Parts: sequence; structure tokens; C-alpha cells
Amino acid sequence: MNKRLGIILLFVAGIFYMTSCKSTRSALKRPIKEYGFDYLYSKMLENQVEFSYLSAKFNVVYYQGKKKTELRGQFRIKKDSLTWVSLSPALGIEAARILLSNDSVKFINRLNKTYFTGEYNLIDSLLNTSLDYSILEAMILGNELTQYDINKFRASIDGGLYRITIQERRKIKNYLKTDEVSSKVLVQNIWLNPDNFKINKVELKELGDDNRKLEVMYLDYHDVDGVILPKEVQINISASTPIDINIKFGKTEVNEPLRFPFGIPGKYDNLISEPL
Repeated sequence: MNKRLGIILLFVAGIFYMTSCKSTRSALKRPIKEYGFDYLYSKMLENQVEFSYLSAKFNVVYYQGKKKTELRGQFRIKKDSLTWVSLSPALGIEAARILLSNDSVKFINRLNKTYFTGEYNLIDSLLNTSLDYSILEAMILGNELTQYDINKFRASIDGGLYRITIQERRKIKNYLKTDEVSSKVLVQNIWLNPDNFKINKVELKELGDDNRKLEVMYLDYHDVDGVILPKEVQINISASTPIDINIKFGKTEVNEPLRFPFGIPGKYDNLISEPL
């Protein structure tokens, strides 16, 4: 008798579960049917991270293949303009400093007294993926690539999340050099949380090249003075040697004016003998 009752209860619970899933999926589909892609995209933009300045401390675990590196540091951002990063090992002495702008990458290594300056094709060659300043800033903040055009697109439901697929994304020409127009054509998948329209996951790859792929997952968010920011980010880069980066953010401040000090000591050696 008890066994029969258990089977009946399990059957009833299964019916409730399937009905609940169907009801949830139907509720998620309704906005797409009624308003389409434009609705999801506009809701995502409404929830973009907006600020003038941002600073945060963080811990990072970096895997390149089986090699593991753990660092801590801080970054400072002037939105749409500059990102400054300081990295330190466990002892706390600064080991490296990075300054990213819209058109250049600068790096100094204090441990071996070297530096380099160049353009973003340098990072492309190192990581085997296409990056520029707007992509890097968006990755840190959990924002959409607003500096890229939207051509072909599709909206769907995937695992209880909204999925936006945008094909043939080209950088807006105001930000693009003439000779780069054909080199930054991207396919992007975005998974949105239906409760707050924040980005849960982004997948970015070059059109026609499935071997070059960047995946970013936002594992947690937190509220900083009314600004919703990522608290933990996982970055996976497909390359001949895969790269996995986990970043956990600590103390964070927004809209406090910041300095971005970056100077190359005269005795440091240039890692790149010829200009890029």
C-alpha cells in the first residue's frame, strides 16, 4: 500500500513539474512572440552598467593549459576610454601594470624590467582571438557591444534563459580604421536572465572560424551604490593551448575621479623590437 501511494505521489509530482516547466516556457516565449528581438535587446540595454569612473580590487586564477597562475590586483576604468590594471603576486609587490585605451595596449613587467606598447593585434596573436577595447571593457562589466552594428539576429529560449544570436557584427565605422573593416566580423550569442535582463553568458567568435572562440560567464552580480556589477566572472578562450580565467571582485567603488599613472622607466627593455 505504501509503495503504491509513493508511486502515485511521484506521478502527481511529475505532472506538476512538467506543467510548471511548460507554464514557465510559455511565459518566457510570450514577450518574444509579441515584441520580438527588439524587446529583449532594449531591456538588455536598459540594464547596462552606467558610470563615469569605476575601481575594484580582484583576485584572478589563470590557467594556460595545465599551468596555473594566481594573482591579485586592482583595476580602474574611465568608461569608453581607459582601463588601468595593476597585478601583484601573493607577496603584494606590484609585478605588472597594464593600460588599455581605444587604440593601444601598454604593458610593463617590473619583475624582469621589460615593457611593450602596441595595438590590439598583439593581444589577438597572443590569445588566438579577436579583441579590441570595447570588447574587453564589455567583458569586465557584463555589458553589450554597443559599438558594433547589428545585422542578422534571432531570439529564442535556451535552458530557462533568453538567447540572442547576432550574426555578422561589424564595428561601427567611426571607431574603425579603413584597413580593419573586414577583420572584425563577429558572431555573438548572449544568454539573458529573464528576471533582470542581465547577461549570464556571452559567446563570441569570428565569422567562419569556429576555432577562435571567447566565452564569458557571469557567475554572480552585486549592487554597488545602485550600480549592478559582476562579482565573479569566468572567461574561457579557445586556442591551441586553452586559456581559462576566473576573476572574483572585491571592494568596488563607482564615480569617484581616478588617476591612471603609467610611465616606462628608461632602463626597461622593449619586448618588441619592431613596431606592430
